[in-house]
Amino acid sequence: MYTASNRTTRLVSFSFAVLMAVAVNGSMLMKFDSVAKEAALTHSTQALNVAVLETVTIVGRRI
Repeated sequence: MYTASNRTTRLVSFSFAVLMAVAVNGSMLMKFDSVAKEAALTHSTQALNVAVLETVTIVGRRI
């Protein structure tokens, strides 16, 4: 009887650990997804800033 009880306890403990891991990771992924969508929406509505750099030619002696 002790062995069956020990196996049951281990199975329940493992199942609970898996359930908690899925719940925590799932909620974190959902939060990251919502933050990413908000950031993408915010950046898509902003005006694009374009910087134009002058062309520089470097002339030097080859050694």
